[in-house]
Amino acid sequence: MDQLSILLKHFDIKTRVFAHGTLCSEANFDMVQGMGHIHIFKKAQLEIVIKDREPLLITEPSVIFFPKPTSHSLKPFNNEKVKLICATFSSGSPIHNPLIMGLPEVLITPISQLCDFETIFDLLYQERLHEESGKDQAIAHLMDYLMVRIYRFAIQEKLISSTAVMGLADPKIYKAIMAIHQYPGREWCLETLASEAGMSRTRFAEFFKQKVGMAPINYLTELRIHLAMKRLVQGKSIKSLYDELGYSSTSSFSRAFLLKTGMSPKKWLDNHRHVTTD
Repeated sequence: MDQLSILLKHFDIKTRVFAHGTLCSEANFDMVQGMGHIHIFKKAQLEIVIKDREPLLITEPSVIFFPKPTSHSLKPFNNEKVKLICATFSSGSPIHNPLIMGLPEVLITPISQLCDFETIFDLLYQERLHEESGKDQAIAHLMDYLMVRIYRFAIQEKLISSTAVMGLADPKIYKAIMAIHQYPGREWCLETLASEAGMSRTRFAEFFKQKVGMAPINYLTELRIHLAMKRLVQGKSIKSLYDELGYSSTSSFSRAFLLKTGMSPKKWLDNHRHVTTD
């Protein structure tokens, strides 16, 4: 399994197309908790305005990706009409999420870097226009494919600075991270992870921290807490989670969760439900 597939397996990407049409004047997009934005346009030129930054002129058709919540506005350049598709983006918990943490505030991907872009754009636009059966699923799959292409571009061009992504590029660290992601509930320790990498404990601990930016056990804990959040949202109980994620009891799981999030699992879930229903 390649590095991007490993990350996408555990850090889900969710997009929702909420608007399409022709942009004739300035449009404002407010910051929404836990949500980024994606804007896709072809032809014409577009100006991006972000608070406390110089306006950014995009001179060729592109995908404009805000991975984190960011207030911004889009404005057609020289009063040109811009054909535009807009979507929201989320990728679960921000805790050690390399799909969010490693990206710049705004990532611009020119369509010249995305083969078949015209086809993807036209299909998205047509699905939005017509009320055909399976419309929502078609749009979701098209957006999923587009996001994979954007992340590929970011990795290939080294535009994503996440240490986890860079760590996956190293063959020895890759083996250990692959094992953690495949078996997060296994009773891992520094020695067993070092064995996966074919290194001594001391060398592995130093090398892992150098490449990934944190200690191996800390990486394991953060992944487990991220997975716990996903499972809690899906309706799983704390009792069913502690063993699945490698903890000896509900109390040890709850302590680890509290240390990473500042909240108990129950309080975190209540807070999550409150935010998503507002």
